[in-house]
Amino acid sequence: MGADSRRKGATFERSVVTQINEWLESQDINFNCKRNLDQYQQKDLADIDIPYHAVECKHYADGWTYKPEWLDQVCESAGDKIPVLIYKYNRKPVQVCLPFYAVNTEWPADNRFNCIMTMEQWFEVMARNWPKYERMVSSGT
Repeated sequence: MGADSRRKGATFERSVVTQINEWLESQDINFNCKRNLDQYQQKDLADIDIPYHAVECKHYADGWTYKPEWLDQVCESAGDKIPVLIYKYNRKPVQVCLPFYAVNTEWPADNRFNCIMTMEQWFEVMARNWPKYERMVSSGT
């Protein structure tokens, strides 16, 4: 990966961190996320960790949808957290891929079934489900 690609990826990660922190603050959630710089030194770490979620960010020049290996990567790094893949291609909107059970917490936790949405839609899903995520974690499901 060239220096320009790394710089583009880091810039995108910083932008996502800013948006997530603005959302967390708007919800009165006392958490400040930041980029996980250890990801460059150690394998299987998410780009961004927030409560209940492990976030992987990808920004590439050309394409339309996510690559399966990106989803595999975030699922491996997520552990017991909800894997969230945020990706963008040049001149296209940011997309968020997450498992159905993150949207409908009644569904079993299965990372093979996913949906794609905008950042704004993901923030709405989190706003609606945050208390349910807390219960899922405390009950071990």
